[in-house]
Amino acid sequence: MYKKLWGIAVLGAAFSAPAFAVTTDGYEIPYVAAQYAREFGDSARDSEDGNGYQLTFGWPLADSSLAIEGFFYDVGRNRNIDGNKDYQTIVGADLVKDLGLFTWNGNYTKYLPSFKPFGLVGLEAAYEDVRGQQDWHPAANIGAGLLFPLPWYGAAIRTEGRAQVQVNDKSVANEDVLIDYRFTIGIQIPLTPFFKDRVTPAASACGVQVVDLNGAARTDCGTADSDKDGVLDAADKCPGTAQGLPVGPDGCPAAIGQAVPAPANPLNLKGVNFENDSATLTSASHAILDGAAATLNAQPNDNAEIAGYTDANGQPEYNLTLSKQRAESVRQYLISKGVDAARLTANGYGEANPVAGNDTDAGREANRRVELKLQVK
Repeated sequence: MYKKLWGIAVLGAAFSAPAFAVTTDGYEIPYVAAQYAREFGDSARDSEDGNGYQLTFGWPLADSSLAIEGFFYDVGRNRNIDGNKDYQTIVGADLVKDLGLFTWNGNYTKYLPSFKPFGLVGLEAAYEDVRGQQDWHPAANIGAGLLFPLPWYGAAIRTEGRAQVQVNDKSVANEDVLIDYRFTIGIQIPLTPFFKDRVTPAASACGVQVVDLNGAARTDCGTADSDKDGVLDAADKCPGTAQGLPVGPDGCPAAIGQAVPAPANPLNLKGVNFENDSATLTSASHAILDGAAATLNAQPNDNAEIAGYTDANGQPEYNLTLSKQRAESVRQYLISKGVDAARLTANGYGEANPVAGNDTDAGREANRRVELKLQVK
């Protein structure tokens, strides 16, 4: 019995670790998973290891690090004694704890994927068909797994291992407890069509604010410049100024003879993201950059610096290089949309100038950013 329990102790250590949702970030909504299962069954049954499948439905709890999952598991095993099959069917419920996103440091970042480790513990009802003896039995399980986020619609590759302890004095003579180990791998998909309102909205979706000064509307995020005065709507206190009228950094008409400095605050191109650990723009970033290109093309007297930043995860030297590559990717995209290359510079600053702490997921996400700094000629 003690030999059987060593694996449970190892898996238990994973569940006791500190916390974060058992989903791809931004998709903290109910999800389903389908997985192939390989079982290493209790040797007391005198049967071979089994193959089967597992179907899972998960519901994240208010604490974003926890989820409740219900699952259906089915496996078949060849019996050594006569070559026929034994079967096991399980319905159960687990409490699952996400341990946060893990990313690799240094050069490993280029080649190894990020992943989310998680732990789980649950109760089950197990239906055993062993040598024709068919019975239901209570069971419990403990396990751990890894979730590898994919770049498509919140999907992820999910793999897990668990130990199952079954109170069963019917299936095998002189045995009161059976312990099985199983490993699964498959795909997890969020139920986005049914929970769209709970998916993190794209950063390019902006509300509209009416400004009292002249009643004109403006959008408060993205790269819109509704009155084409070179001051983006998010910072424009005087939207609706006539085209060609000199304005100050706040978007309001400048006094005659007044110097017009460049805007003091850079624009955070929120929603401009990249594939994991690379400088390849995601497809969702194109719409935002299309707007930035349109604004720059409408203001030929403005130059712009594209500044790339990272969070503090990883080696500083690597982060500095990555931020430069990402800023250059944005520059090349804007050039492809007709912006004069001579007007654009790209610089990477790595972990410098954080806008939030690096000790939380939200802070690190805020620090991973690209800024557009307009420079009036």
